[in-house]
Amino acid sequence: MYDIDFKPNYDSHYKMHANKSIDWLRMDTKELYEKNLKENYNLLKKNNWIDKSFTYKFNSHGFRCEEFTTDPTIMFLGCSFTCGIGLPIENIWPEIVSNKLNMRCANLGQGAGSNDTAFRLCHGWIDNIKPKIVVLLNPPGIRLEMIDACFMRHLSPSHVNSTYHVFLKDWARDDNNSYFNSLKNTLAIENLCRARDIKFIILETNAFIRNDFARDLAHFGVLSNSKFAEYVISRL
Repeated sequence: MYDIDFKPNYDSHYKMHANKSIDWLRMDTKELYEKNLKENYNLLKKNNWIDKSFTYKFNSHGFRCEEFTTDPTIMFLGCSFTCGIGLPIENIWPEIVSNKLNMRCANLGQGAGSNDTAFRLCHGWIDNIKPKIVVLLNPPGIRLEMIDACFMRHLSPSHVNSTYHVFLKDWARDDNNSYFNSLKNTLAIENLCRARDIKFIILETNAFIRNDFARDLAHFGVLSNSKFAEYVISRL
């Protein structure tokens, strides 16, 4: 069924940033910030992002968290809302939750990631990390992941210039496709956790209340993440 040398790809989309600290990241770019300085200065100022810098630090595997250890750990799965695009790491909800519970944070969140991404990474890393708790924040909208020659592609119907647009447009036309794709991935993650006696929590992005904006003026801000962290802790 597979090539004899086949090995599943469990890489982070940020593998190229492994062991690095960078000032900007896709979806939170310097170009976007400079554009917002001109067009949305008051909103940046209101959210305290004028001349405020921070870095995105990645561990040796390309995930936005510290190195994985044998200490009690919570593993987080999801998209940019979990990765914390546009925010310093101390202000993102997975870090807040982990610190409140005095546990290590294994943040496997991927910008623009899908449920496909969440399952792939959970399957590949759960036995390495050995978390006590797994938290999945379901990515919003209709999304798919496709691996093409070791390159992970995030696909959604918004990719109008993509080679895959015709397929995605047809696929997204019927909500059954998105529903069952999400369901089979979340059930698969739940099964991985149940088999290892790991507590599993599924969260929806509609539980995230917009109180403020991140630096990119698109993602949830500092206060929003703080309040969402409180909600997550109440679910645990």
